[in-house]
Amino acid sequence: MRDWQIGIVTGMTAVVLLISGPVLSSAQGAAPGTVASKNSVAVPNEVAALIDDCKDDEIKAVERQHICTELVGNTLLPAAVRAEALVYRGIVLLDDGHVNLAMADFEASIVLNPHDPTAHAYRGEVFKARGQLKDALAAYDTAISFDGNSADLFANRGDLHRQLGAPAKAKADFQAALKIERQHDIAIAGLQALSKK
Repeated sequence: MRDWQIGIVTGMTAVVLLISGPVLSSAQGAAPGTVASKNSVAVPNEVAALIDDCKDDEIKAVERQHICTELVGNTLLPAAVRAEALVYRGIVLLDDGHVNLAMADFEASIVLNPHDPTAHAYRGEVFKARGQLKDALAAYDTAISFDGNSADLFANRGDLHRQLGAPAKAKADFQAALKIERQHDIAIAGLQALSKK
């Protein structure tokens, strides 16, 4: 074998060993190079660190997008990990104004992990950015069906109801958000806006 072929085989073996390594219980801890659990999915510590960087909004958008893309492209990773990376790359794209690319990432994430409320909620944010409020509302309905304990989801859906001229539904959502999180800014502001009308 040539040197570069040995390097590729060695690198691929290391990746396979990392991904297929033993899963540690939380009592065992996770030392460098071992496998840690990330949202109920066992991944190597190196991958868990990349996931954390993919989510970290303190990291520059271009670098974050690159890290997320690296995770998305690694087909050896569990679908849930790749789906999460797609969501966070989509968030970076949406923040940078790349609405269509962001939507593509959120929809690809939903294909890999159909029950992820975050992907559905951000899909709703894309619809909202496009002015498609009824579609945004439907996306938030789906997100809430998967996570009925998120104040953010209820508050954002309440804001959509308010914009669509359904004050009773908006009020119910804002109140639901405040039952979950007493000082939720969007819900408080939403109720105040409704009371002024």
